[in-house]
Amino acid sequence: MGGPAHRRTRDGGGTLCRTDAVPDGGCSEVRLGTGEPSLLLYRNAHDVRGYVNSCPHFSLPLNARPDRFLLLSAQRIMCAWHCAVFRLDDGVCTEGPATGMSLQPVAVRIVGEHVVWDGE
Repeated sequence: MGGPAHRRTRDGGGTLCRTDAVPDGGCSEVRLGTGEPSLLLYRNAHDVRGYVNSCPHFSLPLNARPDRFLLLSAQRIMCAWHCAVFRLDDGVCTEGPATGMSLQPVAVRIVGEHVVWDGE
């Protein structure tokens, strides 16, 4: 069923998960709600990046199984469907059918022990 659901605040943002729910150097999936795309969270030490979990090539989730992503060396992720490879530091596709396209970034940050979403 993917990662944890988040707690939404009035402005649309809110707490997504505990920081330790996103492994250092790894990714986690967070569901926003029924019918909404999930988010892909990537953590590198004390930095976290967020993206809409949707490949720009074909609008499918990057993962084929809930909360399971194909991570490659050098901070890259591969779409499970058509093998597009994206850099996790900026979301840009460097190989495959989406080359030159980017994942849609989501404003997230670490506050205390939690990853929070700033809303739209």
